[in-house]
Amino acid sequence: MRKLTLSTILISAALGLFAQNNTWSKNDRNMIYEDCLASLNTDYKSLTQEQKETISLCFLNEITEKYKKDDYQAKIDAELRRIKSSTIIQCAKNIGAELNKELVQETKKSEPVKVEENKPTRKNLEGHWKDEESEFWLFETGDFKLVKQDGSSSKGTWKVDGDLLTLYHDKMFGTSQKDFKILMFTPEKFVYQSTKNKKATFAVEKLK
Repeated sequence: MRKLTLSTILISAALGLFAQNNTWSKNDRNMIYEDCLASLNTDYKSLTQEQKETISLCFLNEITEKYKKDDYQAKIDAELRRIKSSTIIQCAKNIGAELNKELVQETKKSEPVKVEENKPTRKNLEGHWKDEESEFWLFETGDFKLVKQDGSSSKGTWKVDGDLLTLYHDKMFGTSQKDFKILMFTPEKFVYQSTKNKKATFAVEKLK
């Protein structure tokens, strides 16, 4: 009887801990609200602050009521983007805000728009760059050359896919691949970070 009682207690404790971990905390709810508000500030600037806050609160309630924490966090980025978009649209309709119409108006106001100017495209990345530890050249041919401050150098090929910059270093036997996430980009400078080591973050400037 004592063993059964102890087992029951342990199982109850485990279930209680699971339930606690799967509950939306105040910090979780703040993050969901702030994430939605940031998206509205970026994509729907013509909304009033009150409208943005109301939509964000609606978004928070919809997400936390419809999804369990673990289920929501297990979704991939594509699923989360679709959920966010559809939920924001629905919440905007609830208060009579026409998001699609406003997006069209915003585009017209800012014409002409250089869509690719501040994006890390292949064309924008070509050139001579320098950071704290090295300088490197990304050539139009797809080749690159890197020279470090200690005099060592390497070469190979490069490519960019969205915000992911990949360098293929030539080795005696084959190549080695290094991936970097571009965190911020302008035609004159950008910040990139190793996908394997977040401490390896560098800011580079374009040299003439």
